Order: sequence, then C-alpha cells, then structure tokens
Amino acid sequence: MENKNGFIAFALLGLAAGAAAYYLLGTDDGKRQLERANESVKDLTKSIKELSKKEAKRAAKIAKSTKAELENLKAKAKDAGVRAVDAAADKAHKLADKASQAVHHAEDKAEEVVNRAKSELDKA
Repeated sequence: MENKNGFIAFALLGLAAGAAAYYLLGTDDGKRQLERANESVKDLTKSIKELSKKEAKRAAKIAKSTKAELENLKAKAKDAGVRAVDAAADKAHKLADKASQAVHHAEDKAEEVVNRAKSELDKA
C-alpha cells in the first residue's frame, strides 16, 4: 500500500514538474516569465558581486589601517621599554656612584682614625 501511495505521489510530482516545464518552455507567456526570472537572477548575481567587491575593499582598508595602528603601538611600546631600561640604568649608575663615594669617604675616615691612633701611640 505504501509503495502504491509513494508511486502516486512520485507520479503527481512528475506531472507537476512537467506541467511547469511546459508552461515555462512551451508557451510565450511562460518563456517571458522564464526570461524575467533569468534577468532577475543575473541582476541579483551582479548586485552580489558588486557588494562583495565593495566589502572586500572595505575589509582590506580596515586591515591596512589596523596593521598601521598595530605597528604604531608596537613602536610606542618599544620606545617606552627603551626609556624604562635607560632610566633604570641611569638610576643604577647614580646609586653605584653614591656607593663608591661612601666607600671612599669611609676609607678616608678609617685612614684618619689610623693616623690619629699612630700619632697617639708615637706620643705615648
């Protein structure tokens, strides 16, 4: 029973497809309808191509702008890093100079104490 129903449905579908094909290909009105449908499809295709080109150009422009901005940010980050390293090195040199001066001052004081002690020993 199901095979019979399936066959009838298939036959009706084929009949409808055949009738539509006859209308579109066999009659003048059908040919005009088919030609209008083809023109609409061509117009839609053309519109899609134009829109695609426009959007592709826009995307390329955005990508180029983004790349330039990224390069700019990268350069700024590099400059900031260099400045930070330079500032740290300068601070380290200043601290090293202060430490060196403190050591020399301590050596001078120690030498003075030793000389005074020698002088006191010589007097005694």
